[in-house]
Amino acid sequence: MTLTTPPLTDEDERLARKYELWEELPEGYREAAARIASFQALAELVGVLPFAEWVDRAPDYERKQMLVAKVQDEVGHGHVTARVAEDLGVGREQILVDFAEGRTKLLNIFHYGFESWEELGPAALLMNSSAIVQFQALDQGTYLPYARALRKIEKEESFHYHHAIDLTHQTMVRGSVAQRQRAQEAFELWLPRLLAYFGPPDSDTYQQNPMYRFGLKVKSNDTLRQEWLTKIVPVFQELGIFVDPALARFDEDRQAWDYASPDWVETKRIIKEGGPRYGDWRSKIQLSLERNGAYRDAALARAAA
Repeated sequence: MTLTTPPLTDEDERLARKYELWEELPEGYREAAARIASFQALAELVGVLPFAEWVDRAPDYERKQMLVAKVQDEVGHGHVTARVAEDLGVGREQILVDFAEGRTKLLNIFHYGFESWEELGPAALLMNSSAIVQFQALDQGTYLPYARALRKIEKEESFHYHHAIDLTHQTMVRGSVAQRQRAQEAFELWLPRLLAYFGPPDSDTYQQNPMYRFGLKVKSNDTLRQEWLTKIVPVFQELGIFVDPALARFDEDRQAWDYASPDWVETKRIIKEGGPRYGDWRSKIQLSLERNGAYRDAALARAAA
């Protein structure tokens, strides 16, 4: 879909004009807002699957309760953002159907699962912190229903963030040498994936991005990546995780992070062709749609009566 964009003006003026659903929207704006909301809805709903399959494998009842609460929240986030997309003309069922039938792609981090319990904490901490940094930028955007949805989601993401810290801390303090090593390896495995999650370098081009020019995207990928590293690296260091300077190092002279550049060719391939668990997630969504179809049709028919 080609988006026509309004002329770029001064930064303050660009973000000063906010829009509600019922207002007259600039040409192409509705489609852009629907795209970003439906994309997040899918990420929330598919992103919960790697965690949900560990509910029955949680080591104790307390951890199971926490994980169930996280799963419930993430599904709720999917419904909230799907509702925003639905108001803009993209049906919530269509979001899932498009994914199940291969028409919608996922960001790189949603193509993987977890191989051990100890991996969940560091991986979730990297994921949740990156989401918070991104959402805090996006909630300054010009489409108010989406901004309000994000602010609601951020409050619950804070719980997920602290839950991941607690889980990682438990492993690093009470775990065996082998468990602590698995947590260290999880950090080293997932950090490059999350560096790629923010998207390729765009400092020279982001102002031409239609999402930016509409005021839906407010910061470059590079800026968000730097803000995230500033937030999350010290957290892992305090937890006892070693952060190899070859992976991420703060340059005092430049006041910026140097980091191991993600393999962008491989990242693009994963997004286009699918990663290790991509087929599993598509199958689960397709099965859910088929299994619940009769009940969904009955509920919709009653609602329309």
